[in-house]
Amino acid sequence: MISTILLPLDGSTLAERALPYAATLAHQSGGQVVIVEAVEVHPFLGVNLSDAQIAVADQAETNVQAAARRLSGEGVTTESHVYYDEPVRAILDAADRHDADLIVMSTHGRSGIGRMLYGSVTDQVLRRAAMPVLIVPSIVDHPWAVDGPLSLLVPLDGSELAEEALQAVDLLIADGAVRLTLMRVVEPPSYPIYGDGYAYLPFDEEAEVASATQYLEEQVTRLRARGLEANARVTVGNPAGTIAAVAREQGADLIVMSTHGHGGISRLLLGSVATSTLRQTTVPLLLARPAALRHAAAEPSLPARSATTMVSAGAADEPAESAPVLDAHLSDLDRELIVHGLRALAYAPGYDYGQVLAAQALARRLEVSTQSDLGEPIATR
Repeated sequence: MISTILLPLDGSTLAERALPYAATLAHQSGGQVVIVEAVEVHPFLGVNLSDAQIAVADQAETNVQAAARRLSGEGVTTESHVYYDEPVRAILDAADRHDADLIVMSTHGRSGIGRMLYGSVTDQVLRRAAMPVLIVPSIVDHPWAVDGPLSLLVPLDGSELAEEALQAVDLLIADGAVRLTLMRVVEPPSYPIYGDGYAYLPFDEEAEVASATQYLEEQVTRLRARGLEANARVTVGNPAGTIAAVAREQGADLIVMSTHGHGGISRLLLGSVATSTLRQTTVPLLLARPAALRHAAAEPSLPARSATTMVSAGAADEPAESAPVLDAHLSDLDRELIVHGLRALAYAPGYDYGQVLAAQALARRLEVSTQSDLGEPIATR
């Protein structure tokens, strides 16, 4: 059950796009919405710091109070607070202080989704929040009905981590009626190019679809046994694009997914389905980190070793045997997005110098690689 929803704002109209979604969930649950805005002062040369601080703080108070009045006028119980801190710390601290069950926030989408995701406030909150985060992309134009069930699309890939998205669904189920569509996307192999030929990867589409159908039907049977309205859908294609397309086709109100929550360079290559879905979807996306990751210790910082050791493809040095290695075959779009994200890591809070060097080295290699080079695996930690 949702008793407290945290709604971060930043004074922009895009941030306020999340208000109606928070309001709908609050109406369904009878919970409250806690509105917060973080204040950081960066005065211009010659401007008195105290005057700048007062002006920024006053504007933030005006913003959160106006949002609170708007929601209160719709019958939603609200609180509003201004935090004098860096935005990510402020949001996470507010979520902890108010024991929030859910964070609802929008994204700006400036300079494309890569700018929004990698190293941004949204990215940091997603990686570090203990509770699910409902993201309202800037391109979303899909209002929810005030009454009536929410239509949820829940993509599953057969893993236990993905199935933990159903625990996030339980939050919504406890507060109102929902219609569930469990989805499994069967992805054909991409057949990467090696030299003058193609690598052959055996693929039995009929068998893969049958296996996916059986898996989803088992999940649907469990949900129907709980009295829930649930259906299954298996589709063949690219996961992210197919998920976004099916959500539009079915008029889904919300996509619910579990994210692996990787940090550092691995974040750029792993969990890319959630990243790409967010880039393409026109409906809100609810992302939840699996319990094992939420309760794990904080991610250890990588040692400040040489970039050659961190990015070993095409180099003499190899990563330590204990380091997991990912073989990634990238399209031009994937490469562009990842390079953009790697560059952004240099300006993001929370990364040590060793990680920054490694990110820059990998970005340089990706930028100069030819299409045939991309057939080689890129080792990353």
